[in-house]
Amino acid sequence: MTPNFEVIVGTYEQFLLGYKIDNVVNEYRMEQTFATHSHLASIRSVACNKHYLASGGADETICLYDMRYRSENGKLMHHNDSVNCVTFTPDASHLLTGSSDGSIGVVRCGNWQVEKLWQKPHKGLPIEALAVHPSGKMALSTGGDGVLRTWNLVKGKLAYATNLVPRWKAFAKNINILKWSPNGEKYLIATNNKVDVYSVETGGVDEEIQLDSKIICVEFLNDGLIAMGFEDGKIGFYDLEENSHTLNVSAHGARLKCMQHYDDLLVTASSSGEIKLWRFTTDSMTLLNRVTCNSRIVCLTLAHPCKDLKYKKEAVEVEEVVPVKSINRLRMRQEVIIEDEEEEASKVKRLKKSSVRVKDTNAEEDNVVSKKKRKRVNNFTVENVENEGENHGKKRLSDDEVEIESPVKKKKKKKKGVVNRDDSSPKKRKESTWTEEKQAPVHKKMKKGKSSNNQMSETEIPTITTEKKRKTPPENVNSAPKKKKAMNVTIENGSNFSKKKKKKKIPVK
Repeated sequence: MTPNFEVIVGTYEQFLLGYKIDNVVNEYRMEQTFATHSHLASIRSVACNKHYLASGGADETICLYDMRYRSENGKLMHHNDSVNCVTFTPDASHLLTGSSDGSIGVVRCGNWQVEKLWQKPHKGLPIEALAVHPSGKMALSTGGDGVLRTWNLVKGKLAYATNLVPRWKAFAKNINILKWSPNGEKYLIATNNKVDVYSVETGGVDEEIQLDSKIICVEFLNDGLIAMGFEDGKIGFYDLEENSHTLNVSAHGARLKCMQHYDDLLVTASSSGEIKLWRFTTDSMTLLNRVTCNSRIVCLTLAHPCKDLKYKKEAVEVEEVVPVKSINRLRMRQEVIIEDEEEEASKVKRLKKSSVRVKDTNAEEDNVVSKKKRKRVNNFTVENVENEGENHGKKRLSDDEVEIESPVKKKKKKKKGVVNRDDSSPKKRKESTWTEEKQAPVHKKMKKGKSSNNQMSETEIPTITTEKKRKTPPENVNSAPKKKKAMNVTIENGSNFSKKKKKKKIPVK
């Protein structure tokens, strides 16, 4: 069960009422949906387009509603007298309002800002009727001065004016019925018991209709057929193409106040508060349903189903799908994190393998060995592990076979010219070839003697020139400079050397 449209009526008792029409297996039901008391005086006019609803009353205000949420958006108070007519442009971009103070206002829908306000378009006399062309570029207005004015809504100014007094006489000042045809090629003006149909192309009257009773409302059912509501409660159809009356039906017992149509359905309302739903053809009308609101109805409009509601439902469905996609993305991220962990685990395994090889060589030593000696052994074994390519094929000593060098053995090695390298030094040593002329250092106790050629005495030792490739000493900042020891020394008899420090004589070549 889906609603086809909604009937909204304004009453003399200041109430705005809504009735929903549902079609259930070709049976139409009418149920009341809302009732609001927003005005402080009787409601004079009501209009609806898309989800906008506006009602003007005798309290000088225009109430605005949102049919999507069934809420009131606010009030417009730019008029100083009762609002006689309100109407929307076809695209629902603007709202036109006319008041008894003689002003016409143009309001932008949405932000509801007054973009244009003509103070005295009809010489300050009340505005009776407003009608907007289906294109939305032109509008018509009638007022108490008896002039029909055409407004250019694109430029926002008056296009031209037509004086109705010569044709309508005294009734020209009370014309309150002004309608455009659906195609915009014709428009009609009606009051009392007379209807004039004008053509836009010629600018003159195409047809003139004289009636027996007073006309209260007129509605274009299509481009060639109009429906007229009379004071006695009857409804009459008139065919504009054939210039003939096609139907005259007694619809209500009281004065027929207003009517609106939707497709082949016609809604009529009387001043007694009775609302009826009809299905019509060119020459017949069938009653579908009726309802009574127990109020005096003044105006009526139809609210069609809002398309924005469908769009909102689709947007909600899309929002429901989005979280599912985000969950999949999170799962993918978790997989990537697991891959990273596997790579890290493989790296850790590689590091563990390299450290195991070092740990195998670093066996536990006895508690007798000191910490310093243990460090040296560790350095020695790590060096052998790192330089496996150079020592390939050589036998590596086990931890038990490693000999701990004593300081005495190290001194002997230094005397023979052996350099003990330590890999822990921060800088690498560079090899360089250099020639050096040295004099072997002589002991302090030497015979003093002078010669004319500044030569040394017999005890002096001749100079020895050597040219050998030697390695530069380690550049250790903290280590003290090493003293050069004499390789060729003669020891005199009676020298005061201790027995422990006696050295053998080295013959000079």
